[in-house]
Amino acid sequence: MSKRLQITLYVIAAYLTVFGILFLFLPSVAEKVLNNKLPDAALNMLYGQLSLTFAYTAFLTARGGDGAGKLSRVILALTTGHVVVFSYQLLTGMLNFSQAGPPLIVNAIFTVALFLFQKD
Repeated sequence: MSKRLQITLYVIAAYLTVFGILFLFLPSVAEKVLNNKLPDAALNMLYGQLSLTFAYTAFLTARGGDGAGKLSRVILALTTGHVVVFSYQLLTGMLNFSQAGPPLIVNAIFTVALFLFQKD
């Protein structure tokens, strides 16, 4: 695994950890950060748990070892999925740019970096 891919995975792990904690433990802060009302507490908890699980997966992948290449593709699928969902929400007007733009941009950068650095 290249050093650039490893660093990208650590950054993704940190990013997902922050948002997982916000959704799971501090949903009112998440609402302010995301500039969006979070109407379903049960889904907030679920999304927080999923984010923390993927953060842990990204962390384990960055550490290397058996299956790290395959796990990095799982994280690539996660970031690509976020790009698709946030793009759809932005293009259909479900969310405005201040709500969907930042996570779209961040996940697009992660997606491109993961794709390029897997080739190293």
